[in-house]
Amino acid sequence: MNYQFWLYVFASCITVSGSAFYFYSQGQEVTAGILFFGILVACLYFGLRWFPASGSNIIPTGAWPPVVNYCPDFLTLYTINGEQVCVDTIGAAQTGGISQWSDPTQTDEKYLFHLFLKTSGAARIQQLCQQAKAKKVTWEGVWDGAVCIGVEPPQPPAPTAV
Repeated sequence: MNYQFWLYVFASCITVSGSAFYFYSQGQEVTAGILFFGILVACLYFGLRWFPASGSNIIPTGAWPPVVNYCPDFLTLYTINGEQVCVDTIGAAQTGGISQWSDPTQTDEKYLFHLFLKTSGAARIQQLCQQAKAKKVTWEGVWDGAVCIGVEPPQPPAPTAV
């Protein structure tokens, strides 16, 4: 039995009848009628969307995040001097972290987030977490800003020659 469904039905009944009763007791019968049918339609619409007839949950359960990105949150993958790195093109990092990258000639360490593609496993995860902490960026599934989650991000595809 889905208790969330029954809680939704109970809350909907209270909301529909309570709001209609309030306006009806104030002598606003037309407003009460319009409100009753409007809220009833809205509750039915969302009830059918959130609780399908099959009884299954519409929100899939599983590992989070479903996909780990190549780069930390809001950083962009670039190939600089033959190495794939992540750069902050929008200024998403906190003050004192990785500097905003705006020019391909900016190859100083303060602009680059290295992916340590030559290592793997726990060693790579540890290096990435330490770098994310030092550069003050978060990475869903790897580093949440306080704790190293311990998921190894995928290797980005090899750069293509243009």
